[in-house]
Amino acid sequence: MLNPGIFKAYDIRGTYPDQINEETVKQIVWGYIDLIKPQKVIIGLDARKSSPNLKTAVVDAFLLAGVDVLDLGFCSTPVFYFALTNRAADGGIMITASHNPAQYNGLKLCRAKAAAIDGETGGYEIRDRILTGQTKEKKSERPGQIKTTHITDEYIEKTLAKIDTGALGNIKVVADAGNGMAGKEIEKIFAEIPAGLTKLYFKIDGSFPNHEANPLKEETLQKLEETIIEKKASLGVAFDGDGDRISFLDERGKLIRGDFITALLARRLLRENPSQKVYFEVRSSKIVPETIAAAGGQPILGRPGHSVIKNAMRQQDILFGGELSGHYFFREFGFVENPVYALLLVLQILSQSDQKMSALIAPFARYQQSGEINFSVEDPPGVLGRVKQYYGDAQTKEIDGLTVIYPGWWFNLRQSNTEPLVRLNLEADTPTLLQEKLTEVKKIING
Repeated sequence: MLNPGIFKAYDIRGTYPDQINEETVKQIVWGYIDLIKPQKVIIGLDARKSSPNLKTAVVDAFLLAGVDVLDLGFCSTPVFYFALTNRAADGGIMITASHNPAQYNGLKLCRAKAAAIDGETGGYEIRDRILTGQTKEKKSERPGQIKTTHITDEYIEKTLAKIDTGALGNIKVVADAGNGMAGKEIEKIFAEIPAGLTKLYFKIDGSFPNHEANPLKEETLQKLEETIIEKKASLGVAFDGDGDRISFLDERGKLIRGDFITALLARRLLRENPSQKVYFEVRSSKIVPETIAAAGGQPILGRPGHSVIKNAMRQQDILFGGELSGHYFFREFGFVENPVYALLLVLQILSQSDQKMSALIAPFARYQQSGEINFSVEDPPGVLGRVKQYYGDAQTKEIDGLTVIYPGWWFNLRQSNTEPLVRLNLEADTPTLLQEKLTEVKKIING
């Protein structure tokens, strides 16, 4: 019996083999075929121990249904997206659970040109068709054909072509690949540029033996922080398991907020692309839209979530987008993530400056942030309603959850997609005001 809980807001994930297994993914493939009716798909997988078995089930289901398959083999999610934007295919499936622990696995579903299928754009429809028995095994008189290709080198080549590598300085970088898929890409990149590389956990191992491959968790960054200081490096970076998320650390080993990187990259990209749109999400500091506007761009506020951002950027022809969680999206790469390009842009900015990374970021730290705070509540919609009523005189936005704006401070309160939680992000002009308003909002949330 299908566990409907594996269908998340942005993709499909669960523990293997109890929640997601070979039979489960076959059913999802049948529903996917019903949804987009593909003739050819692209398949990639990460290095989790369960990924090869799941891939075999996925590929067999497509071939039996008469759908041709282009098999990328082991690759990062950005390479999978690159293949979808550079090869003729009707869609594709990436087998990965991204930054989740080793016991998880999942699927990222796409249409042609890497247009993401999330819950709202087809995922929940696939789920419901399976649960109601409308999805059946697909058999064709003509079996599909499978071809194998390796596209990572082309991805690296085209990414490097966007940067004047000769202008990059001899910058010392420490990179933590987390035993995930990004390590080989980073090695190839640094073989072509003058920057120096110190490698941490580059051996691909889907059991993630050294730490969880989630660079948002600061406890996973301890070795990286120590090595940056030990090597007197200018920059540190960490990647998640499937290589679509990147976190940056400065020369002191301090983690840099993802929205500050969004502001830094937006300012750089708008120099060559004036008046263009830049996407930022509801949890971002107000320094982000201020920076975009000051650089001559158009700030576009929207919801977080990789699938949501990609689809919005396509619809509105947006130059660049950034998410607090370390996803960075570029129009010139098909409106998808390219963390390698984000890293090269940061190296370019550092090379052209006489400042250290911490000094480059300092102007973006103008305001005081709470960070994301989770509250377990019995009635999340009721909590949001109560908070909205209390702040009835404020400017409000309901793009994702509730954003309340006053002169000098603002906050966003969102309901979790999967748990009875609300998530609070609050920002204020001063530390005193931050603490005062944080205490006030917490009291209202807790009733």
